[in-house]
Amino acid sequence: MISPAEADGSSSGRIGNEPLSAVLAKDSRLARELKSRISALGSSRDSCIRQLREINPKFKSTIIKVRELREARDKETAIVRELKAKRQEANESLKLISAELKKAVEAEEEAAEELAHRSHGKTVPKKKSVGQLISEIASIELKIETEVIPFEKEKQLMKVINEKKRQLESVKQFSEASKSHRELFAKFSDIRRQSNAFHKELQQHAAESQRLHEEMVKLIPQLRELRQRKKLLVEQLEKAKEDYAAANSSLGQTLHELSDVKERLDAMAAARKKEAEEKKEQELTEKLKSGKKLTAKDLIMLQGK
Repeated sequence: MISPAEADGSSSGRIGNEPLSAVLAKDSRLARELKSRISALGSSRDSCIRQLREINPKFKSTIIKVRELREARDKETAIVRELKAKRQEANESLKLISAELKKAVEAEEEAAEELAHRSHGKTVPKKKSVGQLISEIASIELKIETEVIPFEKEKQLMKVINEKKRQLESVKQFSEASKSHRELFAKFSDIRRQSNAFHKELQQHAAESQRLHEEMVKLIPQLRELRQRKKLLVEQLEKAKEDYAAANSSLGQTLHELSDVKERLDAMAAARKKEAEEKKEQELTEKLKSGKKLTAKDLIMLQGK
């Protein structure tokens, strides 16, 4: 505020050791510099906001894409694990059935050898079915029971019956061994087809999982770059806001001080003017009292008073 001493012109017109005119010039220069800095900081702030508005949608869409690829990859990987377990289970079953199949082949071969032995090395009886042999045995037994046959002939027929019964047993064993072999082989083939199908499907899902993983990995550097750019822009924006607020505050203080200095200078100028006018008025009054002639300028000044 302006003191009475400054108002009547008796003040030295200084702030500290600096003349008010120097303070006015300094504050004016500082105000211009602060306004320029505030303008630059505002531009920097606006630029950061604009760039963040451009980056945010890209950053968000990239995150969503990476998340979708990861979820799809994990789903494919889970299917691969499941198929591996199924394939492993099928392969374990194949090992067990393979051992049983080997035994069935051996049993069939043994039954075939026994049948050949019973047939005296001939293969014809092997072609006869169980029903045929039973029918032949029954026919011979009926002949013995219903016909008058010499004892020697009956003995021969009984030998034939016993041999056919042994052949019948061999045929039954061979048939059972062959049936077991066929059933096990069919089961083995079916499980092997399942195992191959699991393996083929597993490879397809594994390839898809790898494709999705590679596509996701390609986006990671882009995501990191966007995240880093966003982080730097946020930091720059916060810094610009802080500097803008600080500069704006300094400008307010400077403008307030500048206004105060101008007010003090105006008061001092008014005081000096008043002092000069009062002195001139006193001179004119003395001039009138002494009877001296007044000039036109003197008269105008007196009329103004």
